[in-house]
This record gives sequence, structure tokens and C-alpha cells, in this order.
Amino acid sequence: MSKVTKNNKTLINEQKMWFQIITGYAKEYDLPYEEVLAIFEEELAKAINRDIDPDAEIKIISDIDQQSVLILNSRCEIVDNDFEFHDGEEQEVDIQRISYITEDDARMLKADTYEEDGIVYISKPIDFDVLPGKTKIAIKNGFIQSLKLAQKQRIIEKYSNRIGQKIRAQVLNKNSKGSYNLQFEDGVTAYLPSNKVNKKLDIKLGGIIDVYLESINPDSKLSICEVSTDSPQEIFDVMHNEIPEIANGDIEIVKIQRIPGVRAKIAIQSNPKKEFDYDVVGSIFGEGAKRILAISDKLKGEKVDIIRYSEDMLEYVKNALSPAKVLDVVTQGRKYIAIVKPNDIMVAIGKQGINIELASKLLAVKLEILTTEEATEKDFEFKERYLYEKPMFHTAKANHRHSKVNKYFKGLEIDLSEFSNDVANFIANSEKEELELSEQTATKRNSRKKAKDKTINSSDLDNLFSEENLNIQLEENEDEYDFVDEIDKIFDEEFIAEDEVETKEENEVKAKPKKAVQAYKKSKIELNDFKMDNDLANYGLSSNLDLNDFDDEWEDE
Repeated sequence: MSKVTKNNKTLINEQKMWFQIITGYAKEYDLPYEEVLAIFEEELAKAINRDIDPDAEIKIISDIDQQSVLILNSRCEIVDNDFEFHDGEEQEVDIQRISYITEDDARMLKADTYEEDGIVYISKPIDFDVLPGKTKIAIKNGFIQSLKLAQKQRIIEKYSNRIGQKIRAQVLNKNSKGSYNLQFEDGVTAYLPSNKVNKKLDIKLGGIIDVYLESINPDSKLSICEVSTDSPQEIFDVMHNEIPEIANGDIEIVKIQRIPGVRAKIAIQSNPKKEFDYDVVGSIFGEGAKRILAISDKLKGEKVDIIRYSEDMLEYVKNALSPAKVLDVVTQGRKYIAIVKPNDIMVAIGKQGINIELASKLLAVKLEILTTEEATEKDFEFKERYLYEKPMFHTAKANHRHSKVNKYFKGLEIDLSEFSNDVANFIANSEKEELELSEQTATKRNSRKKAKDKTINSSDLDNLFSEENLNIQLEENEDEYDFVDEIDKIFDEEFIAEDEVETKEENEVKAKPKKAVQAYKKSKIELNDFKMDNDLANYGLSSNLDLNDFDDEWEDE
């Protein structure tokens, strides 16, 4: 046996080895065995035809039952036994043995031969070890590359009709920029970009999460499936499960836009092919907003705005900017300008511009928000503009500028000097009357004291204010102070209730006694000249002596 001829046992082992190799690659790339076998055959033939024999016809025969793969050159030329091969030492074999075989070696194969153009050919097994190293590398690289292309094509065929659907995936690892590598249940890998990650989603390595297939990128060098955790389809699925009217087709979802974990806007309309008597927006909210709250909970607390769809674009813009109250919408070229009250501007724009951003995406138009003042300054015509052109009131600003209200009094001079004098006189008269009244009361008390010597013993103080002395003093001064009763009558007359005074006849006022008036004037003069007796103070008594007890006795009399 030639050193280049292998025994049957060695050939059988090689055939089984190739079967295991093909089977392993088929499993790794999730491709059918036959497809992997065909790819290997193609790459092997390509390399041999390019580097060794352009006329070689490479074929692979596989036996699943025997688990064997036989590699053949079905166009191996039979040559004379004296054909010289340049075999080297240490089992190095001439590469020409792939294309040629001697007559004696051909008889040992016991294979069919055929003749073409006077040349006899036979199918001869190829010894892979005969191939040069660079050819082997070329075959392997081409084989792997073709397997990847076949895998991509298979993924495209399998998942192209699943774009937008929810798929379970395992988290393999997290990349440096916040993206993730995932793997579907069938082993297909997927890529989750950082900008498509729901920030409220708890993603753990090795964990299983629900993702939505966004797209398939055949040109990607890594995973061709791109997924997200913030797809609007998630909201559609949740609403379809939570709202029976959507599930049965009464209400249609027109469009959804969202910022995952923050806010979503959902445009809805009633099914034009159906008739019903309930409000579509109210039915989605449910009693006590239970339905919409349940949807928000399913979305990890994401706020949901239900937008009533309208074919009238101006009305649709108003609805899309909910919860802001839009007064009117005007157009400027392709741009829509929403006009709101000044206190609604922040609501219309939203925190970090989220509300206007979502509304713009939902409408697929460019939006701008203006206050009524800004719209008036830019001369936009809008509903109820006249109410905002000359506002009756204007909020005061910190710079203390004059408000518009002040302009109405510009040029109007008002003299308040007389009014101020009247007020001052009124206050002075009131104080004067109170003072006169208190002085008269003091006069009544002191007028009943009996005049005594300037020097008095402290033991006689009690007798000084005795009832007998007071009565004597009253009798002595009875004629001198007989006008007191008249004064009381006058004061009583002045303090009659206002409603009673109005009912009195004018002639009753005119009929007041002149004597009483003269007595009143006289009493004012005497009260003004009155001086307090300091005799008691000389005996060490306090000038703030409390005479309330004597007031009580006076009132009893």
C-alpha cells in the first residue's frame, strides 16, 4: 500500500468526523443539516477550483443513517502507472493527487468510470489533508461567512412578519453605553439600544423580559434584530386587554406616541361602521377613572392622555395638547400655532417640553405655543381676541410699573383737601365731645364735696365723704347747679337711637327750652375753669384715688 493510500478504517473515521462537523455547525447556527452541507460543498469546490484544479467537480455524499460524509472529486483523471507524482517525505502528498489517479489505484476503488473526449474519469475521495494550509483557511472562512449569511436570511424569513410583536428574551449582558444584548427563546440574539430602554423597567442580567421587535437590519455585523422596551405597541396591547370596547372594535386606536415611563398620548375614535350611544373617551376612563388608572399601572406609572381624533386639523390640534386649554389654533404656512391664556402656557408646553413634543409627533406637524398677548402683538387673528387687546386688569409686576388701569385716571385731577379737612374736623369734634362729657362727670362728683379747711386730719377723711356731708353739700349748692338736670335732658336727647331721631317732628327740636341751652353753655364755661383741689394730696393720698364707690352711691340717688 502506498504511503498516500489510507486504509478503510481511517477513511471511515474521517467520514464520521465530517458528519459531526456539519451537524455541529447546523446546530450552532440553527440551520438545517442539508443547508449546512450544501454550503460546505460550495465553499470547498470554490477553493479547489480557484487554487488547485479549475476542472474539478467536488461532491459530498452524506449518509444520515451511517452518520458519514464522503468528499469526492467526480472528475479525477486516470493516468498511467508511471505518472510521476512529487510526493515528499513525512507523509507530504503531491497536490496533483486530487486531480489524478494511477490505473492501479483506480482499480482498488472499484468505482464506476466514464470517458469524455478520450479521457477516462473516476470519482475519487479527497484527502482533506492534501490541501495547502491557505486553501484550508479560505475554505473555513468562506464556510463561516456563508453560514452567517444563511442565518441572517433565515432570521429575516422567520421574524420579518413579527415586527411589532412582543417577544420574550433573556438578558445576556449590558454594554458600556447602556445598551443590552438579548437572546430569544430559539437562540436568536437581539440588540436593545440604550435610547429604547424604559427607564422604569428593572432589567437584571439573566432575567427574562418582554421586548417588542422594532426592526431587522441585515447589514448589521452583530445582532440583526433590534428590539425595544418602549414600543407604542405595548400600550395598544394593554388597552386591548383592559378596555372591552377596544377589544370588540367599538373604539379604534388611531395612533400612539409615548415617552416610556413618562407620558403617552393615544388618539382614538369611534368605529364609523358601528353605532352606539356612549362617549368613547368616557368609556376608556371608566367609572372613577378606574380603567385609565389600571392602564397607567400596567405601564409602570406612565401618564396616559386620551385624545379624541378629529378630521378637522384645527380641532385635532386642540385635543392633542390636552390637558392644556387651547383658545384657538391658527396656521402659518405648514406650522400650527396654538393660542392659550398666559397661565396655561406651561401646561401646554409641558415639563421639559414633553407635552408639545408628543402632540407634534402624534399630529405629524410642527407646533408652536403662543399666549394671547404674544398672539396679539404678532397680529394673529383668533377667537375672542378683543377680550385681550385692552385688558381691564393687569397683574402687577415686581418692577412697579404702572398698570394699564392707571391710564384710565391719567389727566384726571381730584382735590381731596376739603374732604381731608372735613374728616379732621369730624374727628376733633368727636374728641371734644368725649372730653366735655368726661369733664361734666367729674364736675358732678366734685360738686358734692363739702368745702372744709385746707388743713385736715387723716382721721377725719372718712367723715369728709360721709352721706350727711354729701347731702349738706348738695343742699347748699342746689340752686347753683340746678341746671344739671337740664344738661342730662339735653344729652339724653342727643343719644336717642338714630331710627327714633328720624321719626321725631321738627317742631319738637325747635321747642327745646332756651333756658336749658343757656345753662349748658354756662356749664361748659365753669367746667373749663374747674381746678382740682389738691388738699387731699397734701395729706399723702394718691391723686389716683378710686371714687367708683361714690359713683355707685351717686347713681343710687
